[in-house]
Amino acid sequence: MRTRHYFPQAETDRINWLKHYIARLLKHGPRLGLGAEEMAATQADIDYLIWVFVIWNPAIQQYSVDATTAKGFLTTGTDDDPVQLPTLAAFADPPPAVLPGVFNRLFNQVQRLKLHPAYTEAIGQDLGILGSSGIPDEAPPTFTLTVEKLSDRTRVCIDYPKHGHGGVVVDSRINQGDWLPLGHFTQKTIHDDRALVVAGTPESRDYRLRWWDKDEAHGEWSLVQTVLVGA
Repeated sequence: MRTRHYFPQAETDRINWLKHYIARLLKHGPRLGLGAEEMAATQADIDYLIWVFVIWNPAIQQYSVDATTAKGFLTTGTDDDPVQLPTLAAFADPPPAVLPGVFNRLFNQVQRLKLHPAYTEAIGQDLGILGSSGIPDEAPPTFTLTVEKLSDRTRVCIDYPKHGHGGVVVDSRINQGDWLPLGHFTQKTIHDDRALVVAGTPESRDYRLRWWDKDEAHGEWSLVQTVLVGA
């Protein structure tokens, strides 16, 4: 996973960044268009991630060390009492679990904050989302959509500049349904030749793109674009 230049590499620094970001988001989020539901979801993401980093993962690692020690003692040690195997720590009141992809959601949120008309560099500084050492954040893909009416079908054409990247990953949803992967593509013009869900009934299709390099999707999602197909 490729991260943003404002996001630290060391885990301890990441924990501090997450704590700072959510504290300042409560101040700036409403001004930058975030609703209470999204801010609550971000708080839940960060609370659970920090708990995993600080509590759960160290306990699991210690259990692994203790288990290896016990196994060695069982096989080659000497004592007058039976071997007592270690037990996994019990976690009191862990925060609610969240869906995978916490970093992706955070980076996408930061991208939207930076595109909001009320965003300023001072806000970015306060949130801790400015790139360090003058290194700009990698911009997500931009693209255009056109609808082609062929003799036997209608298809959507997605054109994007590659800017030196290998290609893109494309997600799409129909009529505001669930996001589904369309695939990864290396050509600069992508054709969506899917038939209409209901023959003869127009449908809206949303698209979003991420970069694809060395068999890995990375970076933030692009802004969503929509076309009407079959009209």
